[in-house]
This record gives sequence, structure tokens and C-alpha cells, in this order.
Amino acid sequence: MNIQRVSDTLGRLKAPAFRLEQLRRAVFRETSASYEEISVLPVSLRQALGQAGPLLSVSAQAVLVSGTQRAHKASLKLCDGQEVETVLLRPSPTRWTTCISCQVGCAIGCTFCATGLMGFSRHLTPEEITDQVLFWRQYMKQRGLEGRLDNVVYMGMGEPFACYDNVSESLKILMDQRQFAVGARHISVSTSGLVPQIERFGKDFPQVNLAVSLHAADDELRDRLVPINRAYPLARLGKALRTYLRSSSRKVFLEYVLLRGENDRPEDAERLIQYVKSLGPLELLHVNLILFNQTETRHGACSEESARVFHKRLRNADIRATVRQNLGRDIQGACGQLIAQAKH
Repeated sequence: MNIQRVSDTLGRLKAPAFRLEQLRRAVFRETSASYEEISVLPVSLRQALGQAGPLLSVSAQAVLVSGTQRAHKASLKLCDGQEVETVLLRPSPTRWTTCISCQVGCAIGCTFCATGLMGFSRHLTPEEITDQVLFWRQYMKQRGLEGRLDNVVYMGMGEPFACYDNVSESLKILMDQRQFAVGARHISVSTSGLVPQIERFGKDFPQVNLAVSLHAADDELRDRLVPINRAYPLARLGKALRTYLRSSSRKVFLEYVLLRGENDRPEDAERLIQYVKSLGPLELLHVNLILFNQTETRHGACSEESARVFHKRLRNADIRATVRQNLGRDIQGACGQLIAQAKH
């Protein structure tokens, strides 16, 4: 929902100023899914708003639910016919998180990620980004799902810092108390390591969480797994992260997908330990270990036992680390599995 466009429409219709606040309350507090549902507005005004355009800029083509009921994946169609995927996750009984997309496809080309296989088509608009959150809030209300959706992670399709301006505007909308009212510390933005934008992000959004898709702690391997490393190698990335940590004093999350025989060996753990220790205070650094979710790539998943051993090595070296919950794998909605048909 583009609140400015709605405001302009109300202005053209000569509606009283208080109508905008009524509409805003209905959409963002009462989770009305259509203009027709907003009964405080006159019927004629609801009809005029509906004729001007839909409340949401996205429409669900399909929703899959995992066997555990803790992961829901939606394929959303955009106004130009392109599609993106977004996921709703329930990591705890009362807490919901949505993983949202910011691009149709991705140009970074991480070799283990399904999104990279579809190529890159375009950036999402700020409205298309935030409407994914609105869609899931409406979905939860319609299906009577208990709990509150108040955690948002930019870890779906696309590289957020490759469309920095649109992502920046979407963050402002999500944090706006008159709209989504999501707390800054309940939002995480992930990047594969675009250094100039990391520096900018630390100044623009010091309270929003930063996650970095690391996946390897030596340049030769990371060049292959995360090709953006050729432009921003580990030394330069490390310098940017040290600056970020000094200026923000906010925790940085380092994402590390475990790939069998590639980055899950004892020597890989040791390189990761040394790299993390070079970045700054260990209490501000947290490694999220991710079990590889199978995609149409050449990579393989390490065993859960190997993941436990790798995790223990980090913990024994005083590195804060977690083996992340793997929700949504059975619906192709887990980390690295999102993919949609791009139209070029």
C-alpha cells in the first residue's frame, strides 16, 4: 500500500483529512484486507478507492504450508506479472518472522543459492517490499494464526544493498509508527558484502540489525562461493565491519552455510575463528551456522554431526554461534531455496 498515493487519491476526491487516518488505522491496526472491508468509510469512497487501484500491490498465486505448520511460503505476483517468493516463519509459539524479498532474482550469483539460478530481472519498489509484510499480516488474521508478526528479515530473494534506495525507503515505512510500527531492532538486513552500502547503512540505520552472508573465511573459496568477494575481498569487508561496529556498537550476524567438504572442515573453522576475532569485540559478533538446503547446484549438505562439531569448535574458541533452525525445507522455503519464474 502506497500511503502517499492513497492520500493523493483522497485529495482528488475532496475527502475530509480525517479519512486518511481512518484508512490508515483500518489497514495497519485492524488489518483490513480490502477497501470494501473499511466500514467507517462511506460506500462511495470505498468504491472510488477500489477503482483507483488495489490495496495491495501484490497478489498471492499460491501458498504452501510446511508439515509442522511453522513455515508458510507464498508466491506473489507483481503488477507487471513478475513473481517473488516470501516466507512466514514461527520460530517460537508466539513469535512470527517474515523473510521478505527485495528483487526479482539476484545478480550476485552465490553458487549454492537457488535465487541466483533465475538471473536478475528488476528491483522491487518500496511498496512491493513492504506489502509482503502487509500480506502476511492479513493472511494471519484470515487464518486465525495466533501471535504477532513483528520481526522482519530481508533475507529472501535479492541483494538488499544492490537496491539500497528502495530498501532504505521500505525500512522507513516499516518503522513508521503511523504505518507498520515495526521496531528497528526487530528488523534485520542481510548483505553478501557490498562494502560502500555497509558503511552507508551504519549511518542511516544504526539500530537495524546487520547480517553478512560470509560463508567462507578465505578469499580463494569465497571468490567461488560468493562472487562479489572479487570486488570486495575479505580484508576490505573486515575493515568496513570494524568501522560499523565502532560506530554503532550493534551486534553483527555472520551467516555461514555449511557445504560438505568445502567449508565445513577443521581448517575452515580455524580460518573463520581467526577472521571473526579480527573484526572486533566478540560480544558484538554472532555466527549463524546454516545447514545447506538442497538446490539444483553441485553442492552437498554436511551431516548434522559435522555441524555440531563445527559449532563446538567455534564455541570452544569463545565465538558466539548458533546452528540455525531449518524451517520450511519441505516446502522449498528454507534459506537459499527461494526461486520464481522471472519474465525478461
